[in-house]
Amino acid sequence: MFQNYLKLALRNLWKSRLFTGLNMLGLSLGLTVSLLLFLYIKDELAFDRYHRQAEQIYRVNLAVSFDDKEEKWATAPNIIGPTMQEKIPGVKQQVRFLKHNFGESAFITTGEKKFVEKSLYWADSTLFQVFDLPLVQGNPQTALEKPNQVLISQRTAERYFGNENPLGKDLKVDNRTTLEVTGVYADFPDHSSFDANLIGSFATEKWAYKNLSWSNASFETYVLLNPQTQPTSVERQLDKLIKQNVPEENRYYTAYLQPLTDMHLHSEDVAHVYTQKIGDPQQVRILVVLAFVVLVIACINYMNLSTARSQQRFREVGINKALGASRSLVARRFYIETAILVLLSILLSIALLEAFLPIFNSLASRNLTAHAVLSPEVIIGLVLTGTLVTLIAGSYPALYLSSYAPKNLLQTNFRANTGAGLFRRSLVVIQFTASIVLVISSIIFYQQLRFVQHQKLGYQPEQVVAVTTVAAESKTQIDGLMNRVRSLPDVVEVSRAQTFPASGGSGRSLRKNLQSSEEFKMTTNHATPDFVQVLGLKLIAGKTLPSIPKDAKDTTVQVVLNRKAVAFLGYTPENAIGRKAYGLFGDNNTEIVGVVEDFHFENFHQPIGGYAFHNANTESYRYLLVKLRTQRLTQAMSQLENAFSESMPQSAFEYTFLDQYLNNLYQTEQRTAQVVLVFSILTILVACLGLFGLAAYAAEQRTKEIGVRKVLGANEFQLVTLLSSDFLKLVGLAFLIASPLAWWMMNEWLTSFAYRIQISGWVFVAAGLLALLIALLTVSSQALRAALMNPVRSLKSE
Repeated sequence: MFQNYLKLALRNLWKSRLFTGLNMLGLSLGLTVSLLLFLYIKDELAFDRYHRQAEQIYRVNLAVSFDDKEEKWATAPNIIGPTMQEKIPGVKQQVRFLKHNFGESAFITTGEKKFVEKSLYWADSTLFQVFDLPLVQGNPQTALEKPNQVLISQRTAERYFGNENPLGKDLKVDNRTTLEVTGVYADFPDHSSFDANLIGSFATEKWAYKNLSWSNASFETYVLLNPQTQPTSVERQLDKLIKQNVPEENRYYTAYLQPLTDMHLHSEDVAHVYTQKIGDPQQVRILVVLAFVVLVIACINYMNLSTARSQQRFREVGINKALGASRSLVARRFYIETAILVLLSILLSIALLEAFLPIFNSLASRNLTAHAVLSPEVIIGLVLTGTLVTLIAGSYPALYLSSYAPKNLLQTNFRANTGAGLFRRSLVVIQFTASIVLVISSIIFYQQLRFVQHQKLGYQPEQVVAVTTVAAESKTQIDGLMNRVRSLPDVVEVSRAQTFPASGGSGRSLRKNLQSSEEFKMTTNHATPDFVQVLGLKLIAGKTLPSIPKDAKDTTVQVVLNRKAVAFLGYTPENAIGRKAYGLFGDNNTEIVGVVEDFHFENFHQPIGGYAFHNANTESYRYLLVKLRTQRLTQAMSQLENAFSESMPQSAFEYTFLDQYLNNLYQTEQRTAQVVLVFSILTILVACLGLFGLAAYAAEQRTKEIGVRKVLGANEFQLVTLLSSDFLKLVGLAFLIASPLAWWMMNEWLTSFAYRIQISGWVFVAAGLLALLIALLTVSSQALRAALMNPVRSLKSE
């Protein structure tokens, strides 16, 4: 019996090749898109869960208060970890990390080779007791036990030493510290938050290892709790320890624990995070909704075509029942037919996944593999989806038609009285509502990103290059480099600086006077006087920083503030000149010498805050900021590299263009916009496949009506309009539903930006017209085909 049903099902599918092909293509495309997005989401949720003790590992974060505003920091004082392990019973172990030079690149030399290393960390020897870090070479018990020891990743070992055994080799860091390679660890997996290429022993940094403090919050600290220990209990005990050891007037923070498994997707509002792999929960939510919408649209598309096609089989079902077929046998036959089509669609979707995965990896900057499709979660999801689609899509012919008596099914007027038409129209509205929402979202995504990229920053990052100079062996080297760079024909101006806008800085607090307890958070940057010309800042009052002679013993610090900081002090820019900036560098020794116009020194998610350039010797100059002419950029960079190599032969040449650095700040948003745009197009394609099938069905059902109208004088335009108008009305209704929904969704997304666009009405009009145009082209192709048919052929058919 089953074999007979299988033959009949395959015969019916082959007989209706157009509908079978549209059904398979639409459903398989929807499944492919959903699978791709599901693999991406699964990868995001899997971050850091590969550690065996992941559920018991927590990062110690700080909640910091400045200017009545709360901030979260991923770093804590270096004393907190050891104190927690000693004083809190539930803390089994702790490990501290310190990023080299607070996040700056390290210059590594080994023999004659020179490298720039962006990911050098210092860590406690307890690292192996907390995290799973398998060593390919070396002993985890002793690898980080002593000062001047370092572990390197497998990839880094190959880059530094090729096929040589790296154990026992020496690495020189910044031409100052020599480290011995004591181990090689397996590369971190892609879904790891840790991105260290080198991990040195924490004891090497003596100032951090020996000078324990409750104030300098520069260290990422992780604790391993006993399985029975509640993190809230540890937090309460930690709070008591802080109150016991930190005087109230110096207690600028409280501490809390963040689970390791939450770090990747829930650190977007946490500052001073070491890793670059910070996920975006909003992006994941968007992609979850997108995956669900695409799958629903594909299923709706399938159900639409299936119910439309099944209505042509009233007579077939009636004859079968008249010949004695029971309701269950008829239902089983339709379910088998649907199951075969769904199974073929799933197999096709897996093949499409293999083909599209490299493109998706490039689009989303991932390294997903098709092997992940074989995971239990994906297989179970496919089985459930296939079963659900089979049960729902096959339910109309299997249950609804099989329930009627044969005499009803054989009546021609019975078809007009069924509710399938209303059901299909409702599904078309849902499909196009989702499609229009996605189109509107894509346009607004790109509008906001374009606004961010073209917004006036208040300074000029174009053609400014930041060259790292931390490996300089002496001031003489730096002076020689600056003189050589200034002499280059394509160099406009040169300055030295601790950092550059959007790349951080030192955090300090500004007060209105000595008695005031109100603090204003400031970002400070140690710079030479030429920073105004190099960055193209607008000096609105006073002058730039003075040059301090070598023999100067004056302890007064000069600062140039931005307008925002001056406004906090209650001065106009002109009145601020010569005033004191209390709290920045002591109580009464900081003089305001200049005021610059506000500029965006953070990304556009954050409002402009306080900023100060200063000449205090509290931080070193880490960068050479060089303003280049735009005409011969390639030649200018070649000359700059030659000057650097001749002046600092022991250091590798590392540089960053400020405008490229700024663009990289919005990579997450750019990837989201690209993914949404591409899958919006695919979603519309799936919806149009369904619309094409329904238009073909409608034209087929109205063949005789079209013939009669043509005989009575109707022209092709009138017939196309007749057949298309019903579908275009449905798309119009979808537009009315989608517009407020899309406005609400995108307005919520835009609230994450301190500086944002205003949503324009033309976006909705354009999306609506686009949907109508696509629907018109899809439907009119079938309508025109029907209208051009010879009426003699139309009228002779029963």
